[in-house]
Amino acid sequence: MKPGFLQAYLDAFPSIQGFFTFDGALMFMAYNQLISVTGDVLEIGVHHGLSAIAIGSLAEDGRRFVAVDLFEMQDSNRSRSGAGNREVFLRNMQTFFEDLNFLEIVAGSSSELKPEALGSQFSFCHIDGGHSPEETYQDLDLCSKILLPGGLLALDDYFNPSFPGVSEGAVKFKLEHAETLKPIAIGFNKVLFQKLPAPADLNAAFASTFKRIRSQTSILWDTPVNYFTSSFLPFFDLENSTEHHLVLKTQPDVAAYFEPQTTTIDSESGQTIKLPVRVQNRSDTPFPHGKATFGLSYHLLSSTREILKFDNARSYFEAPLQPGSTLTVDLTINAPVEPGSYLLEIDLVWEGMLWFKESGNPTCTVELIVR
Repeated sequence: MKPGFLQAYLDAFPSIQGFFTFDGALMFMAYNQLISVTGDVLEIGVHHGLSAIAIGSLAEDGRRFVAVDLFEMQDSNRSRSGAGNREVFLRNMQTFFEDLNFLEIVAGSSSELKPEALGSQFSFCHIDGGHSPEETYQDLDLCSKILLPGGLLALDDYFNPSFPGVSEGAVKFKLEHAETLKPIAIGFNKVLFQKLPAPADLNAAFASTFKRIRSQTSILWDTPVNYFTSSFLPFFDLENSTEHHLVLKTQPDVAAYFEPQTTTIDSESGQTIKLPVRVQNRSDTPFPHGKATFGLSYHLLSSTREILKFDNARSYFEAPLQPGSTLTVDLTINAPVEPGSYLLEIDLVWEGMLWFKESGNPTCTVELIVR
């Protein structure tokens, strides 16, 4: 890989057409870092190379990257799930890899590939090709046969309502091959599986290695999995990370601006009040969302700015707030029972992570007068 790969890869995302996210790439790299097997890597459906750059980077020295795409054979693209261009793909790959001798291109349908022709020494497979039930089933069957035990398989669009055939094909595979793949994680339009038998609990290793990255727990195929709704990008130090070893920041980079509708509130003792507050995301990544994940709150201060109650009611975000975007949130305020003059220090909380104030983000205050 060329020096500064991760930052250069992030910078290139706006210029490469594709259906992939940098957070998805970081999720792949984080879990790949934890597995105990090393092998070849494969991607079905490389398009212009946006995700292929990440998959290719997972190949250790001396290992192959097998890239499968219809390319010029778009008449065979039954599900119309993307149209790869070989010339553009190669040009994008050459931008990031000094030597493409490790790359093997298979121009054609993945349904025509035989496991014995590929070998059984793969450690990571990414399926983003045909999205019909038959194509999904065939790709899962192929990849499960060429993967080493403990290797990883990523499946695109499992929960995408535009391509219900993916979940149909995946469920059929599960019913016919129950003990072959174990779901591990859901996030960024991908489902990550591990080839059984798996030598260790991969999500336990994830929690131990990447302690600050929170996930929710979902059940898929009767198995608890990590469900990620928050961006990975704020957590990693790209300058000191490599594609094979991600380094966590001390704390994630976050920034926001608050603008309450008023600077003074009159309230009765013990009254519950709704205060509209405009919140602007001044970070480089979306604010997370989800049940009890990320919300607007306040710290109750005395008139002389002494902390009376640090933790108070939250108004949680139900959708991600994009960088530069603004959202008006109704902040729930519970007025103290004791009459007097107070200050409300408005702040954002990322549950289990931090208050924005702790990261140096400016807060704002509203005077609360309790009668």
